[in-house]
Amino acid sequence: MPSGKNNSKKQGRPTPIIYHIYLYISALIFKLKGIHMTIDRSGIKGIEGPALILAPHISLKDHIIVGLTLLPHRPTFVLSEHFMFSPGIGEIIRMFGHTVTKKMFCPDTGTIRGVLRAKNEGNIIVLFPEGRLNGVAHSQKVTKGTPELVKKLGIPVYTIAGNGSALVFPKWGKKYRKGDIKVETARLFTAEEVTSLSVAELSERIDAAIWHDDEQAMAGHRYKTSKTAEGLDSILYKCPSCGEEFHLKASGNEIHCEACGFRTTLSDDYRFDNDIVHTVNEWYYLQRSQLEPGIVMEDDIKIGAVNKHGHMNLEAGESHLRVDRENLDLVGTVYGEPVELHKKTPDIGGAPYTPMGWFNLYYNKRLFYLIPPDKRRIVKYVNIIDTVGK
Repeated sequence: MPSGKNNSKKQGRPTPIIYHIYLYISALIFKLKGIHMTIDRSGIKGIEGPALILAPHISLKDHIIVGLTLLPHRPTFVLSEHFMFSPGIGEIIRMFGHTVTKKMFCPDTGTIRGVLRAKNEGNIIVLFPEGRLNGVAHSQKVTKGTPELVKKLGIPVYTIAGNGSALVFPKWGKKYRKGDIKVETARLFTAEEVTSLSVAELSERIDAAIWHDDEQAMAGHRYKTSKTAEGLDSILYKCPSCGEEFHLKASGNEIHCEACGFRTTLSDDYRFDNDIVHTVNEWYYLQRSQLEPGIVMEDDIKIGAVNKHGHMNLEAGESHLRVDRENLDLVGTVYGEPVELHKKTPDIGGAPYTPMGWFNLYYNKRLFYLIPPDKRRIVKYVNIIDTVGK
């Protein structure tokens, strides 16, 4: 992996033929599925390495959108190491990607070494500084240490945002939507500005550049699919009418509450037809704002962990998990060995997750997938961690 201990190791760039074929095939698939992408490259005109791209993490296809925007350049992507544990995908990335891997919300000096190698080789480096993809079309806080890294690198910084990509590829959705993606680019800092500005000043401008609301950015645009609401019950768990939790059911174009009968339809402009909540983002953040002050969640869960072959095994262990605003406690076994973690919830920083799948946590720098029996509860666990994170 790029984060190995050999500091003299060459970082390199993605293999040209494989990289370009992947991007061009992806662009063709977008077109065939009715996705219309326009790219304004004026903000990166004349870009040369070494340089840093800070991009809001809007969708699962951000790496493709950024890659197409930067052509013919082959950048160094900083990716979560969980990609490396996926059979097939991990091997391809290792062989052809020349990426820098990152342990999300976990100290990782190997990432810094990889990024510095890429800078010294004159590469363009791509970083998604939120550290994970949100479940809705809205950005999250920039992770700690980002402005310090920018300061340390001392190179020009640019931004690339694929407006509409979270609406074309919603994390909770089952299918692509037909619609527009409008890519905007900008130069955020010159190398001289990085040198002269304080870390606090860099932080303020980075936060402003990364803040993103796709529903707002693409208001009025249509994203067509036959089942607009399918999958929404993987991220929306609290009824805005009666307040009951985990009674929501989404199918077709509608989501409804089985407790009180509340129903609303999601149109292809991502607006609901009711008088309580009007958008997916609004509903998501409403339920987050209504977390009880003394909230406690606990479950007997399964744990996913990497096996001896380097692949993630979702049946690696089991434990009891308890989370409140102050503490996270996990006691169980993984591959027959005892594991015990007691951590201050605010110190976790954030919890990457897959709706109806799992959420992530590091145990002694070892990646665990935490899987409650009712997977609808994942988002509420994540909300507790995210709302108190430093």
